Amino acid sequence: MRRKLIFCALILFGYTAPAPIQGSEESHADIENVEFNHPTILPDHPDNFRLDKLAAKKCESLYYVTKERLPPNLYAIDYSLWFKPYFPSPNVQYPAAVIQVEALVNSDRFILNAFNFKIISYRVVDIDGTEVPINSIAQDDFKQQLSLITNQNGVVAGQIYNIEIVYTGIINPYTDAGVYFTYYNDPQGVQHYMIATHMEPFSARKVFPGLDEPSYKATFTIILQYPTAHVALSNMQEGTPQDMGSNWSEMKFPTTPKMSTYLIAFAVGPFVNKQYTNQHDTLTRAWGWPGTEQYLGFAAQNSGECLYQLGEYTGIRFPLSKADQLGMPEFVAGAMENWGLIIYKYQYIAFNPTTMTTRDLEAAAKLMCHELAHQWFGDLVTTAWWDDLFLNEGFADYFSTYIQIPVYPIQAKYLDTLQVLYELQVGLNADARSDAHPLVYPDGPAFDEITYNKGASMLRMLSDTLGPLVFQQGIRNYLKKMSYSNARDIDLLSSLTEVAKANNIKDWCGNPLNVTDFMQPYLHQTNHPLIRYNNNQKTVGIATFTQEPFGSLDNSNSTPWNYTWTIPLKTSTLRDPKPHMLWLPMQQGCSNAQNINEPKKRAVQYDFTSITSATYGRIIYDDIGFDKVLKSIQQDDVADNLKLTLLADEYYYMVREKEAGRPFGYDRFLNLAKAIFNTPSFISSPSYSVFTQAHHALEEVARMYRDTMDAELISRMYKSLFQSVYNQLPWNDTSLWDTNTFSDVFLPFAVRYDIGDVQNRTMTMFANVKSACANSVNGTAWCNPYPPNLRRAIYCGAAKYAPATSDFFFQMLHFYNKEVITHPYFYQEYMALLEGMSCTQSSSTLKVLIRLYTTSTLSPYTLFGYFKYNPVASDALYNYLVANQQLVNNSLLLDPYLDSMTYNWNSYARAAQLANLMNSIDLNDQQFQIFSTYLERVNLAWQNRGTYDLQVLNWLYDNVVVIGKTPWEKALKGDIVYPQYNLNVQPNIPGSGAYQWYKNMTFSASVQITFYTTKPISVITINAHRLAFDAPGIVLFSVDDNNNETMIALDSANIRKDYDKGILTIPTANNLILYPQRYILRFEYSGFIFQNPIEGNDLNTYFGGLSHTKGWIFATDFETGPGARSLLPCWDEPSYKGQFTISVMHSTDMVALSNALETGTTIYGNGWSTTTFETTEQMSSYLIAICVGHFSNLAKVAKYGNLVRVWAWTGMEQYGELALIVAVGTIEFMTSYFGYNYPLKKLDLMALPQYTTNIGAMENWGLIIGWYRLFLLDPDYATTLEIAEVAGTAAHEVVHQWFGDTVTLDWWSDVFLNEAFAQYWFANGINYTFPEQEAYAIDYYRSYISQVALQFDCDAENAKPVISDTPPIFGTEPYYKGSALLNLLNNVLTPHVFQVGLSSYIKEFAYSNAGAQDLWHSLTVAAQQNNLTDWNGQPLDVASFMDAYTLQTSYPIITLSLNGDSIVQATQQSCMGGDDMWNIPLFTQTQQSTDFNWFVNSTGGNDGTWLRPLPSSYRVDNAGSTSFARINYDDKSWYSIQAQLLSNMNSMSAATRAMLLDDANYFYESGIWSVSKYMDLTLYLVNEDSLAPWEQATGYFTKILNRFQYQPELNYIQNYAIQITKNAVSKFQWTTNGIWANDRIVQLLVSVNNLANNRQTRQVAQTLFSSFVQNCQYSQEGTGKCSGLITSTLSGDYSPHLLDSIGAHDETGEILYNYLLDNTQEVLNAPIDFFLYIRAMFQNWSTQSQLQLARDFTTGVNYEFLNSNQKSQYRAGIQSVQSNYDWMMLNKEPLIGWIKQNFGNPTL
Repeated sequence: MRRKLIFCALILFGYTAPAPIQGSEESHADIENVEFNHPTILPDHPDNFRLDKLAAKKCESLYYVTKERLPPNLYAIDYSLWFKPYFPSPNVQYPAAVIQVEALVNSDRFILNAFNFKIISYRVVDIDGTEVPINSIAQDDFKQQLSLITNQNGVVAGQIYNIEIVYTGIINPYTDAGVYFTYYNDPQGVQHYMIATHMEPFSARKVFPGLDEPSYKATFTIILQYPTAHVALSNMQEGTPQDMGSNWSEMKFPTTPKMSTYLIAFAVGPFVNKQYTNQHDTLTRAWGWPGTEQYLGFAAQNSGECLYQLGEYTGIRFPLSKADQLGMPEFVAGAMENWGLIIYKYQYIAFNPTTMTTRDLEAAAKLMCHELAHQWFGDLVTTAWWDDLFLNEGFADYFSTYIQIPVYPIQAKYLDTLQVLYELQVGLNADARSDAHPLVYPDGPAFDEITYNKGASMLRMLSDTLGPLVFQQGIRNYLKKMSYSNARDIDLLSSLTEVAKANNIKDWCGNPLNVTDFMQPYLHQTNHPLIRYNNNQKTVGIATFTQEPFGSLDNSNSTPWNYTWTIPLKTSTLRDPKPHMLWLPMQQGCSNAQNINEPKKRAVQYDFTSITSATYGRIIYDDIGFDKVLKSIQQDDVADNLKLTLLADEYYYMVREKEAGRPFGYDRFLNLAKAIFNTPSFISSPSYSVFTQAHHALEEVARMYRDTMDAELISRMYKSLFQSVYNQLPWNDTSLWDTNTFSDVFLPFAVRYDIGDVQNRTMTMFANVKSACANSVNGTAWCNPYPPNLRRAIYCGAAKYAPATSDFFFQMLHFYNKEVITHPYFYQEYMALLEGMSCTQSSSTLKVLIRLYTTSTLSPYTLFGYFKYNPVASDALYNYLVANQQLVNNSLLLDPYLDSMTYNWNSYARAAQLANLMNSIDLNDQQFQIFSTYLERVNLAWQNRGTYDLQVLNWLYDNVVVIGKTPWEKALKGDIVYPQYNLNVQPNIPGSGAYQWYKNMTFSASVQITFYTTKPISVITINAHRLAFDAPGIVLFSVDDNNNETMIALDSANIRKDYDKGILTIPTANNLILYPQRYILRFEYSGFIFQNPIEGNDLNTYFGGLSHTKGWIFATDFETGPGARSLLPCWDEPSYKGQFTISVMHSTDMVALSNALETGTTIYGNGWSTTTFETTEQMSSYLIAICVGHFSNLAKVAKYGNLVRVWAWTGMEQYGELALIVAVGTIEFMTSYFGYNYPLKKLDLMALPQYTTNIGAMENWGLIIGWYRLFLLDPDYATTLEIAEVAGTAAHEVVHQWFGDTVTLDWWSDVFLNEAFAQYWFANGINYTFPEQEAYAIDYYRSYISQVALQFDCDAENAKPVISDTPPIFGTEPYYKGSALLNLLNNVLTPHVFQVGLSSYIKEFAYSNAGAQDLWHSLTVAAQQNNLTDWNGQPLDVASFMDAYTLQTSYPIITLSLNGDSIVQATQQSCMGGDDMWNIPLFTQTQQSTDFNWFVNSTGGNDGTWLRPLPSSYRVDNAGSTSFARINYDDKSWYSIQAQLLSNMNSMSAATRAMLLDDANYFYESGIWSVSKYMDLTLYLVNEDSLAPWEQATGYFTKILNRFQYQPELNYIQNYAIQITKNAVSKFQWTTNGIWANDRIVQLLVSVNNLANNRQTRQVAQTLFSSFVQNCQYSQEGTGKCSGLITSTLSGDYSPHLLDSIGAHDETGEILYNYLLDNTQEVLNAPIDFFLYIRAMFQNWSTQSQLQLARDFTTGVNYEFLNSNQKSQYRAGIQSVQSNYDWMMLNKEPLIGWIKQNFGNPTL
């Protein structure tokens, strides 16, 4: 029993260390020998006052083991009690008691409760004064009862008796309750004693005999005789004392109202007070001891205001004349609610603003309001027995925060979140534990989380269900009915039922709500519901809720309700955002009780259940519903309480699943946390409660990695979550308690994780503290210029960041020693200093701190707990223990020491380290058991990390580390050559092979790398990214000439990842030098598979195949993004070519592909197989490729013997025939044209159902991978563009097998060496394969590529040189401009020379790397061998003129202007201005010939050529678009060209005509040319019959037709387009013939004429459609073999692109706009990007009224529904309308005028 009491004690007395430091004579040099001044007042829970009361209540429950009830023989009427306490010694009191009772039955004895009394005398008289004979007395200490025995039937039923007893009792230590003593020390060290009482639940019997059960209410008159120098207090207000002489006084207090015995209280001591009178004229006083007066004002006022608000809420004013709040130095509980005299631990009453934080302030306010709520709930109305204790404690806990809201209205949000955090969440957790008990608990009292927190949560749910006003009325009725008596739960529920019916509150059946029936399962069974929100998707019907018990039912008793509940859910949805009640009833009851459904709830809409955070249960959303919740949080934000409950439900569900051994992951929680902590509301007004709730899970994640090489990710995680809120924190106190408490709790973490400017800030702040307190001899609390809320962070920062030469740590130690002496009772400051010092990173100061902690009188769990968040502390603790093994003999120290030391340990190495330590120390059994406990914990943590590490690490890599870079920085050292990789990889994707659930979407791998060093090194630098290593999984060997391997030790502790550069550095142990020779490096590791198509190792899914089920595909893409370093450690720069021998372990029902030809597959018996592949040629790592899935192929052998296969998921391979044919043809072309055979045995093309968003295909050597739409097509459905795109992609990637794979760029700035060649030569591959398509493959493609390149190369914001490190490297320039420049070279050098030069280039640099200068050199050699000269007549140096095109942005414009009337002057300038110049090769066409000339310098360099008379007929410069430039013609020269086109269009090539149209359009759109100058050119189109010109012209027609859609002059534009295209329509008709150029022209003409509303075209379309219907009405194979929309689109039924069609065909232009006005929330929350809706809505708006309409929306209420991103998108939409309007103002009049002049009025 005593051990229990000592264990439960909350304050212990310690000692003061010998030789404490005095004065300021400490010196920095003496720090090794410094000692602590040890505290004498020791808080067990310095950071959590709530735990004080909880521990005390649990202690009482343990101590009072007797539950023996009194027989129901007597009824208590009145007590008269006299006490004379003597203290401090002999610790006795001399009391007398007169108890008036009424006998209820005839009996032979009076039975009272009494314990530990010495009875002096006793006497019983009846009401008439007749003495009742007492024959004997009997005391039963076990039952704690006193019996006064009389004659048989001497006690007569109905008779009233006075029982008079004189006795002595014991004044106990405070831990034993009853009447107890305590003391305080004054500044001189003198002890001053005082006494007080604590009666709850069974200690009144230790103070006076009586009927000590709560139902025996009576009145009490108390008389106290006490030392005159002291103050006497009791329940009732004291009067004037009577002087008794000898320095004694006597106080008779007024008689109390009827009350229970456990509420009686008195106290005597040297008390002082502060007073406050509230609006009900109730006096509230806060009492302390001398010296605390200045700290009592807050308690007096706070208690007065809480008391007033409780009176207002209940409708019953506080019935006593005063309410005292007495703070004692020691108290067994946090406080006790004695009626009128509440007794507290002092720190809840004395608030010292120089040491105490806002958290301390609120905790005190909360506890006071809790105890004051008891004055109604517990004192005025008292539970009849302890089984209904929640009627006391549940109400008090509920009102402890609720009633503060009207007291502190500005803190309302904060206080409400505290209730959810500390009541609802604590209650739910307690209720799901195996030791839970029902709320109504026959074995009570249970002073625990069920009674307090679940009880309070029930009241919150009832208030939410009934409504606050109805609930309040019910509570008022209950109190009024039960005042001054005792209540049971049925009394409360009946009152609430009555008021619910009176207010027409309906239940789940639509009947009047019976609160009693509704609440029975919550009161009488343990556990709570887990509510699943299911099927929030359109394809499976309506959304449903289901329930199940959250906790395990193992060993649970059966209940009538079978662990189900009727659950009230306050829900908010898109369609019905106002919180409304839904019921999830038990599976019984009324006939219409069904699972809740809302037909309007779908995947496209958010649905928040328990929006008010009042439902007693946890809610888990299915993945789709959860994604919508995330989206809503990110877009619209949510209330703090909802954030809190979402986090809590996710976290505790994870805990539940983990404990049950079921699969779960942290990713949902972490995604939720990331969304929540980056909401605008949290950033601007952070919530302490939300942060505190999230911290549990975040700390679990942190523990996984603090002691690993990935520890940096934890700091990054905290930064990603909290950097934004940190940036907004004021670093000062505010008026908001929430912000202050958040700062108090969060900022130390900001220090520990290096967030923002915390280092500079805390160092500066502590320097200011040091300066302000330089002369202080009384510590820091009084002189620190910063509020207590910031001090833990300041001290932590000072300790962590101070350099070795700083005295900051020493100063904190000095301040601590002074603070302990100055403020023994206000410990918060010295505890802040202690915690701050624990942040030190110095091994020497850690050693000092550990030594001092081991001698401290403070709780070692608190002290060593500070070290848990300091990663370097564990090794310091270990080293200190090794050096001071005698510490194991300190039984109180060993457990917390090992707890802290091993807190973050979770590896095999750490387990071995601890086991070795155990073996090195002689341990007794107890010590061995303690060590074994922590060894087991380390092993479990290691297993836990092995289970959950990959999932968490994957999330961290996805969210706090760059996914990848394009390109990565060039960071390798150049000290490694000839790497050879032997890679084994096992992708874990669903298939026949089974694997542990936590490995899903990861891969396991090993690699052996053989390499040579070129110079002595001691650190190996290799690329690795998104890979999970443990240091023991990395092993290095040297290899001698005889292939003997010798292991080389590595410095495992210092292996480092550079996450920003994707680098792994591996140092050798003791800096051992690795001299140039052969080495082997082996890795065992794991990696991650992206679950969506992206660069790196990614996952594809599809539905189909033979079984028409979902399938999975593993694929890689390493040219961009994460790179090959995310598959294996490698030297991942293009110049580090190596050979790769790859084997893939995969599900047996799948196929594995890689770069080289497979050599065989081994099938195992467990659903797994391994496929091995030949060793590759020397290649760059980014070309590695692996695919695994259910594949089939089409195959063909090229004429040179190469096997070519097109692969797709099973059933789709049949559509790969075109790609296969083109791939084979392109191989044959490249081989024959360049004289260099394809070097591999096979080439595979893999078609994936999804591919990365940035590119369509990747040219991995031997295994091309790309999007299925670029490799597969169904000829029955495919358009010409789709056919050409498939052919083009296949050919493009095959060309890369030479340019990019065989010869590889040296660095990514030269990426055009890959992409320009592929973009250029693919056309030749198609033309070789299909010679009949030359017009499309050669003529059209060359023209198109040049036009695209010119368009983008004059974009000042995005254009960049072809050779450039400026991202993005895979932009337009290397593809289109690079290809156009190759076309220029082909024309300048001649095709033959170009061919010779490139053939030489390939042969010279095969299997190696090349740069641009290598290419120029090869071409220069070929040019000079063929005697080609430059503009100066010198041998042509290709680099000398190509550098200007590849190293400069932009291109030249040659402007022709008239010099006089007949001389044309030519000048060049950049299209973007500036001084850049080019040497421009130009082919000039005249009627007589086509000539080649160079244009150099600004005027051409040759006046004979470039200063010339006007041509007599025409002259076209840059004929055939052979150069890369534009020609700006003077008017006369231009009209001569127009005249030639009108008279003989075919005198110029189609490429020339397309170029002229493109240049003219550019100059017109740029404002350089007039409308007529451009439009006149289009007149020749009436005769045009080639694709390239028509592609250019119809693009312009489409643009102006759309621009004029809402203009009254639209019919003019339509007529123009119809007239210009009429001849072409007549020629081409609607006939396709398989010639791509012809078929594309048909498509363009039909499209333009439909847009122009051509009647003839529509009639033809109608005829064809009728034929189509007739032919297809009985089709079983779809149409291919035969020749409400807005709402549905927003619901996900149709593609978002349908909105574009709706907008384009809306004659009013306002359908989408009006829908947005009427359904704003639906549009905003639809599963499509808001930008797509805005684009569709505004796409062709151009009028003044439309511009105004667009602006009007921004001034309406609906605009405020948009988040900041959506507002930005809407404003961009307005800008597009403005641009259209501006264009119309500038161009409409001259354009319409020109059309009228040339075509007259429309005849449509």
